[in-house]
Order: sequence, then C-alpha cells, then structure tokens
Amino acid sequence: MKITIWSDFVCPFCYIGEANLEKALENFEHADEVEIEYKSFLLSPDAQYTPGKDYYQAFSDLKGVPLEQSKAMMKQVVDMASNSGVTINYDIAKFTNTVKAHHVFQYAKEQGKGTEFFKRFYNAHFNEGEVLSDEETIVRLAKEIGLDEAKVRTIIEDQEYANDVTTDLAESRRVGVQGVPFFIFDNKYAASGARPPEYFKQVLDKVWEEKANQ
Repeated sequence: MKITIWSDFVCPFCYIGEANLEKALENFEHADEVEIEYKSFLLSPDAQYTPGKDYYQAFSDLKGVPLEQSKAMMKQVVDMASNSGVTINYDIAKFTNTVKAHHVFQYAKEQGKGTEFFKRFYNAHFNEGEVLSDEETIVRLAKEIGLDEAKVRTIIEDQEYANDVTTDLAESRRVGVQGVPFFIFDNKYAASGARPPEYFKQVLDKVWEEKANQ
C-alpha cells in the first residue's frame, strides 16, 4: 500500500495529521508493507522571515486579523497538537519561506531520506525556533540526517530541484488539493486535514481489504 502526502514543514495540521497517521500505523498489522511518499506543497509561497517579528504578529499581518485573535488561534492549534501528543511552540517558531528547504527535500527523497527530512524540519520549525529559509540552517539540518553538505549548498545556490517542486505543486492541483495535509491512499482514496488516528485506521483497513480481494 502506498500513501502519498502533500505537506509543508511549517504546516501545523500536517505535523499533527501525520503524527495521527503514525499512531494508526502502529495498530495496523500490515504497517511494514506501507510505503509513504511525501510531496512538496508551499503553504505560504510569498512568506518572508522578518527578524524581530514574532509568529503571532507575522500571522496577524498575513491574515489581517487583530493580534489577540492571532494569539487565540495559535493557542487552539497548540492545544490540538497537545491532544495528539505533538508539541508546538509558537513562542519561538519563526514565520518563514520554505522554498529552498523544499528544493533540498527533493534531493533527500531521491536519497531515500524524504520522511526523515520532513520529520527533522518539522521539529526544527515547531520546537527549535529555526529559520527554515536560512541557507546555513538548511545545510546544518540536512547534514544531521546524513545528506552531503557540498551537494546541499549547490542545490540551494542553483535551484537544482526547482522543477521537481513545481511538478509536485502541479500534481497537487491536478488531484484537487485545496489545503494540506492531503493524503492519497493507493491512488484511490483521498483525505485532507489533521484527521484522528481512528479515521486513518479505518481507511487503512478498507484499502487493505480491497487489495486483498482483488
């Protein structure tokens, strides 16, 4: 069984939803026969990191809502994450662009480290206050999961994998992705949002049963 996931490193519902999927897989007896493939999605393609501006203010400016409303919305997300066993710290998170990181992700996926890359960058964004648009930060995090430093620097400088990101984005439009996370199970069933583990378990069982009866 193959699960395709469109996601972005700064998407809290992606972080939560994929944690819930992992919980479902823990209770799925055929989990070792499940392949997961991530695909790039740009949640805020025009986002820019502004030093000194915290996440609450950046989100307030982006959405055009009062600062207090922005803080309340962030708290709801943090509480939702906590209920799923995931930690999100918006007090230190940095609102930033992820295009360069996605270029390097495409290389990571080519090297069989796509899932590892996503997990590392999720944690870096939500819990470590890393600026994911910063080139040295991208290089350092990529090295941590075993990617070649020189190659990563070349990718960032030359935008070597830009076409791969564009391909993922074009495919997302073709299959009807309106927001992320967006999951496709065996090219048959689609689901979006931070669904609970029980939902994912039902889909896993249904898809597996249908495969077995083919």
